[in-house]
Amino acid sequence: MGGQRRGSWSRAPRIEASSRRASWLLGLGLAIAVAGCSSAVASTSASGSSQGPSETSPKPTGAPLPKPTVRSGTFTATGPTDLPDQDPAEPVLLKNGEVLVVGEGAAVLYDPTTRKFRSTGDPVPNSSDSDYPEMAFEPSGNEPLLLADGRVLTPGSSDVQVYDPSTGAFTIKGQEASSHSLGATVLLKDGRVLAIGGAVEVPDEESSGATVDIFDPTTGKFSRTGSMKTGRDSFTATRLRDGRVLVAGGETQDTDAGSAYASAEIYEPATGKWSRTGSMTTSRYDATATLLTNGKVLVTGGVDDDRRTLSSAELYDPTTGRFTKTGSMSIARSEQAAALLPDGRVLIAGGSTSDDPTDTAEIYDPSLGTFSQTGSMTVARWIPWAVTLPDGGVLVVGNFDAPISADLYWP
Repeated sequence: MGGQRRGSWSRAPRIEASSRRASWLLGLGLAIAVAGCSSAVASTSASGSSQGPSETSPKPTGAPLPKPTVRSGTFTATGPTDLPDQDPAEPVLLKNGEVLVVGEGAAVLYDPTTRKFRSTGDPVPNSSDSDYPEMAFEPSGNEPLLLADGRVLTPGSSDVQVYDPSTGAFTIKGQEASSHSLGATVLLKDGRVLAIGGAVEVPDEESSGATVDIFDPTTGKFSRTGSMKTGRDSFTATRLRDGRVLVAGGETQDTDAGSAYASAEIYEPATGKWSRTGSMTTSRYDATATLLTNGKVLVTGGVDDDRRTLSSAELYDPTTGRFTKTGSMSIARSEQAAALLPDGRVLIAGGSTSDDPTDTAEIYDPSLGTFSQTGSMTVARWIPWAVTLPDGGVLVVGNFDAPISADLYWP
């Protein structure tokens, strides 16, 4: 992942012209009992009953299959995923080369050597005080995050869980204390997780938060760090090459109509403080942000202050702290998938053109500063996710419809 296109932490999405996913429900300031969080453990529920899988999840075996006899720039169907009918979480590329995809109460692993999905341990059902006690995840989806030790932090609609690839088991590591949504999480260079802002649910109203916490996987606890200059949600968050974190755009829930931001700010892990940086050329939320191989950040699409879906794109240069316009996409889209290709180009696929999903895709070439159309996906995908595989292909998952399907893109 070059950077996050939209926030993480879950809640049910608001109904509006440009509907969008609410994702990753994390609890800030929660105390989670995690003695020895970094060790391999059996999956247990909050009450301690066993929830582990019947078998482990070994590394992929055998040589990768040859590339299908298709021309470059082509999508081919892969799967089936056998996931429930709702929007799955963002795929996570594990250190062994497999891809973890989590859905409602089920998880699968994609093996690039066989190009097939197989079941792994199921996420643990929520504790009884959850709004969704029968599920491990809300219907709106969640976004797991690969930790430095190879495990996966996987928040649910009530409980924070960790997936251990060595055992194929999910383990509850705590429970949220307050509801945040449409924020973002970023893995810092030191292995801690930065949990940023989002829409904060308070009695009878909703507000965009500026609070920021840090989760330490070694202790299993959150601690407060410096707050953002501006409360926002649905923004992009990207760890830069020097370890700082760029937050750009988003919107506020503090007005009835909502207000998209062009502003951006930088988090400095060494000081725990935020500072303003140059603003984007266009206000936008529900955009994507991708860290390029030259250290710049590509921000694409999204929705502006007038609820118009955007085709424009821009580049952030950390050396100057400025955003500049670059070529525009062939169509306007928001909540699309974005993936950095091995050659440094960026694949943009699917998303919403306003109210309708699209199967179209295009490629951004940093050397030219332009987008060009590429092959279309096998189905239209609203809120898809993309991950670049070790063999150079791109796995695109999700279509917010039944059945959940996946495509492979061959650059």
